[in-house]
Amino acid sequence: MFGLGFGEILLIAVVALVVLGPERLPKVARSAGLWVGRIQNFINNVKTELSQQAGVAEFRQARDSIEATARALEHDINSNVRSIRGEVDALKRQLGKDESHVETDSMSVLSEPLPDCCPPVAEAPLLHRVSLRRQALQRRRDMRPRRSISPKLRVRRH
Repeated sequence: MFGLGFGEILLIAVVALVVLGPERLPKVARSAGLWVGRIQNFINNVKTELSQQAGVAEFRQARDSIEATARALEHDINSNVRSIRGEVDALKRQLGKDESHVETDSMSVLSEPLPDCCPPVAEAPLLHRVSLRRQALQRRRDMRPRRSISPKLRVRRH
């Protein structure tokens, strides 16, 4: 970690034993170990937070690129719609039809009956509905423990 070899660690342990004494050394070593563990935990938390932030940044970048692509696609569609409308207007002028006559023709096409291949919505079969009693039984069954819990044995101490 800090480039310490076995010899340096042994020297530090001997100096700590001489300075602290054999009675306080285990307590100090335990507290030092706890502090090292806390520091490592903190460093790991910082690393995970940074990786999450990097993931969020990548997500934002992807979202921005998708939004830019969507705007470009919307612009292309709008320009195509404008050009098609211009062509339709030109065709209307050529045929000499006015806008109200075209709308009545399009409405008559929409009022025609549906072909035989598509059944009406009312004839579609209804979905099977589960009774309330069966739903309650299913909920009770889902709430049961997955495996039986074995009792823990207690040891009597005299």
